[in-house]
Amino acid sequence: MGRLISIASGKGGTGKTTTTANLSIALGKLGFKVCAVDADLTMANLSLVMGVDDASVTIHDVLAGRSPITGAIYATAFENVSLVPAAIDWEHVIRADPRKLPDTLHELKDMFDYVLIDSPAGLQMDAMNAMLSGEEVVLVTNPEISCLTDTMKVGMVLKRAGLVVLGFVLNRYGASENDIPPDVAEEVMEIRLLEVIPEDPKVREATLEGVPVVEYKPKSEGAKAFMRLAEKISRIAGIKAKVMR
Repeated sequence: MGRLISIASGKGGTGKTTTTANLSIALGKLGFKVCAVDADLTMANLSLVMGVDDASVTIHDVLAGRSPITGAIYATAFENVSLVPAAIDWEHVIRADPRKLPDTLHELKDMFDYVLIDSPAGLQMDAMNAMLSGEEVVLVTNPEISCLTDTMKVGMVLKRAGLVVLGFVLNRYGASENDIPPDVAEEVMEIRLLEVIPEDPKVREATLEGVPVVEYKPKSEGAKAFMRLAEKISRIAGIKAKVMR
């Protein structure tokens, strides 16, 4: 049975979608069957990052009762990786019931080794429905104090709600000389630092091309960091959940 892992943050713009896409493809490269889910129902971007832009059925249709979840699963160009996309128009947004997300996404557990849920930032109701669809969570933050503290708060709330917090990703490290060092960030967050993703122009370049960096430039520093993250997740996801429950 697969694992449901929410990708979450306290602020927008930290790189959750980029992390979801690259981690999905990296896990696929390791031989796991993966489904990435765009659960950001109002600001959907995962489809663009993963090169699926012609979906006729989306997670919004499923949450509106118009399709089973199996009708919204699309193969991607990446080995072992599927995608449940979200719609980008407001008409779909207002029809979808985000409260159905947890039960809906739970159906994917029997189909995939990993289901990665790209969640909205913060603690609003839509974000909580998305994040609580997972059983485990990986937090994504940038090396800035306000971002770290906001993401720490999200982690605390999710832990109290019963999710297993696997750790956090420090994304875009090195973009500024004022960046908070990884060891200090780990002290602030009070959870395990899973991986440092360096500031790498190849990551941004890959995003513009609609091909995540682990596929676009696999030898880049950013791609290598995402592969290390996938290897760590494959070792601790599920096992840690069983121990902590």
